Amino acid sequence: MTTTNLLSETELEAGVETYRPSTLTASLAALEDFRISYPKEIANVLRKFVRQMEFLNVTFGRHGERIVTRILAVDERAGTFVYDYGASEAENQRLQDAEENLFSGMQSGVHIQFVCGRPQPHLHEDLPAFKSQLPKNLYRIQRRENFRVETPIANPYICTATLPDKRRISFDIVDLSLTGIRLRSTDASTGDLAIGMTLTDATFDYRDLGVMQSELRITFVHNSQTFNNPIYHFGCRFLSLPKAKEASLQRLITFLELSRNRR
Repeated sequence: MTTTNLLSETELEAGVETYRPSTLTASLAALEDFRISYPKEIANVLRKFVRQMEFLNVTFGRHGERIVTRILAVDERAGTFVYDYGASEAENQRLQDAEENLFSGMQSGVHIQFVCGRPQPHLHEDLPAFKSQLPKNLYRIQRRENFRVETPIANPYICTATLPDKRRISFDIVDLSLTGIRLRSTDASTGDLAIGMTLTDATFDYRDLGVMQSELRITFVHNSQTFNNPIYHFGCRFLSLPKAKEASLQRLITFLELSRNRR
């Protein structure tokens, strides 16, 4: 069962509860520009939550109760997905009685939101879980200047940077935007890095597409560590990317997005 208690980045920034059942439909209607309704694309977004083991908040009920969960499986053919029980049995029972449930989470720096109806109790690998119908609509919310594109997985681009303790470490590049980059490492020593730290002399090797350099400020840290396989994720903002390189970075982002859409 999932026991971690998290708030979405939107809620942290606003400092207020954002869920109101009476205004939920109207609120989502205002996000029309970010809406995805193609079932295959919705299923792909949910599968990515499975692969990355990212947490989501599920908010429900007239008082805005919340559980934290992870998506465990997606069955596109059946039109369903399975997600973990929350930590409280009483909350799990109330969730089963709720007719409208708001899921929200972060995926590659993008806010994801969708609404599902009443879930059904389910067993997943002999453990209690919930099963719901795939949402009819899903919202990927981000500003255009912060648009993030995923980089190759099988043969990742590499960022090499100097840590605050002066060690040089190489990271896999997970995704990038005009304002920042997300890095991944399985080096346990990087688990000591924290928000606000600066990575200096960072070099980004995009192979045939060129090399860039900038200092980085860590703005987000996430540890998806399992017992045998620690994985550390770091969201970073460019601090000193030359203006002359911004056009090159935009071309790189466009190239990667077109390549992804052709797959």
